[in-house]
Parts: sequence; structure tokens; C-alpha cells
Amino acid sequence: MEEYRNINGKRVCDVSKDKRIVEIKQKDCITRITANSDGTLKITNIPTSTET
Repeated sequence: MEEYRNINGKRVCDVSKDKRIVEIKQKDCITRITANSDGTLKITNIPTSTET
């Protein structure tokens, strides 16, 4: 994954080397956007909180 930063130097997202997956992390959630071969997008939300 390669980091992308905005003009203020803040990390905005990570992009896979093949440019098919973008991950955005905000607070306790990662949003993963995957480009499918048919041109559609798959959007997955992954909680990162470890509370039980």
C-alpha cells in the first residue's frame, strides 16, 4: 500500500500497488473500496475497535 497525503500533509488514504484497492481510515473504521474487473466498486466497512 502507498500512502496518499493532502496539501496539509495529512494522510488521506492508502492505495494498493495495482491501484485496485483504496483504504480510508477514520477513527475506529476502515473503508475499503475495491475496483472489480466489470467496472463496479465493492465498498466494505471494517471496524478496527477491539472492544468486547
